[in-house]
Amino acid sequence: MPQPHRLVTLALLCLLPLAAKSGEHLPPGALVPAPSYDSGSGVPAPDGFFRTKNTAIAFRNTEEIMPTRRIPTSAKPSPLKPPTAPFNVHYTFEGGSRSVQDFVRRNDTTALVILKDDHIVFEGYYHGAESTDLFTSFSSGKSFVSTLVGLAVADGHIKSIHDPIRQYLPELTGSAYESATIKQVLQMASGTSYSEDYEDPASDIDAFAALVGRNQGGLYDFARSFKAKRKPGTEFYYATTDTEILGALIARATGKSLSAYMSERLWKPLGAESAGRWTLDQPGSAGREVAGGALQLRARDYARFGALFAHGGAWNGTQIVPSAWVTEATRPQDPYVDFGRVEPGTQIGYGYQWWCMPGAEHRYSAEGIHGQFVFVDPGTKVVVVAMSAWPEAWDEAKAAEAFTFFAAVANSLR
Repeated sequence: MPQPHRLVTLALLCLLPLAAKSGEHLPPGALVPAPSYDSGSGVPAPDGFFRTKNTAIAFRNTEEIMPTRRIPTSAKPSPLKPPTAPFNVHYTFEGGSRSVQDFVRRNDTTALVILKDDHIVFEGYYHGAESTDLFTSFSSGKSFVSTLVGLAVADGHIKSIHDPIRQYLPELTGSAYESATIKQVLQMASGTSYSEDYEDPASDIDAFAALVGRNQGGLYDFARSFKAKRKPGTEFYYATTDTEILGALIARATGKSLSAYMSERLWKPLGAESAGRWTLDQPGSAGREVAGGALQLRARDYARFGALFAHGGAWNGTQIVPSAWVTEATRPQDPYVDFGRVEPGTQIGYGYQWWCMPGAEHRYSAEGIHGQFVFVDPGTKVVVVAMSAWPEAWDEAKAAEAFTFFAAVANSLR
C-alpha cells in the first residue's frame, strides 16, 4: 500500500506538463483565403477612423477604435430636470421656414440637447444613437483644454498665462513655441508654420490624423517640431498643434494626466452623469491624451459643461471655474483675435479656444469638425449641444444653418 507522501508525490507528477512538441503547419497556399472579418456594425479600424463614410457610427464608438483613458466622475450626478412640454422652434434659412426636425435632418445630427438653466427643454437622438452613447468632441474639446489651463492657474500650478510657455516646457526651445506666451497659444496665435487645411491632403492636419490613427505615440513631438512662420501674438491662425502644446503644459504643470486632472477639477465637481473617455496617442500609461480634440462624452454632459459657463463658472451653488476666467476666455482679448479679424468674410472672434459671436448677447461656442457644437447664450442661460456626423470635415452651409438655428432657439427661450 503506497505511503501518504508517495500519493502526494504521484498527484504532483500528474500536474506536471508533458513535454511539448510544436504542431505542424500546412504549407503556404494550402488554405483558401478567408474573407475579411465584418461584424456588420460599421465601426472602422483606427487607420480608417478619419476616412470612414460611417461617421454616425464611428463618432459614437471611438472607445472601440482607439486606446482611451477613463475620466472618472462622482457617484452623484448633478440633476437635470426633464422636459415639461413639447418643444419646437421655427427658423428661416435659404428662403424656407424650418423646424427642429428639419434641422436634425439637414445637419446630419446624431444628438441634440437644449438646456435652459438645469431644465432639459429638448433631447433627441438619431441615426441609431442613444442617450448613453459617448460622442466624440473633435475640436469642441479644445474649450475643455483651455478650461483646464484656467483651473491650473487658479490652483497655482501655472503662475500666469503671460508667462512664456517654454518656462514650463523647456524642450520647446528651438521650436515655433520658443518665444510664445501661454496666452498667445490659447489664442491660436503661436506663430507656428503648421498648416491646417482639411481639403489639402498635403496639409499637416492630415499627418496629424495619420499619427493618431497609427496609435504609436509621438503626437507631442510632432506638435513641437514646427518652425515659426510669424511672430507670436500678431496673427490668428487655427492650429490644432497649439492645443496639443497646451495639453503638455497642463500635464507638466499639474503632474497629472489630462484625464486625471479633468476628473478631479471639472468632471467630479460638475457632477457629470457618466465617466468620459479621452483618446490616447498610444495604448497604456505611455499614451498622451490627444488634447487637440478627442474627448468622448455623453450629450447631456456636454450640456452641463456649457451650462457651467452660462452661469459664470458656477454650478449647483459651487464656483468650479473662476468667473473672471469665464469672462476672459469667452471674449477676444487682443486686436488679432477681435471680431472680424479671425475668419475672412465673417464677424466671428476668438477667445481662449472658444469661438465668440458679435453682438450684445455675448454668445460663444465650442466647435469641432463634422458638426460638433456646444453653443452658449449666457444672457438666457441657454445651451444647445448638437453632435453631428457631417460627411465632410467642414461644411459652411451646414454651419451657417446651425448658428441660425441656435440663435432661434435662444431667442425663443428668452
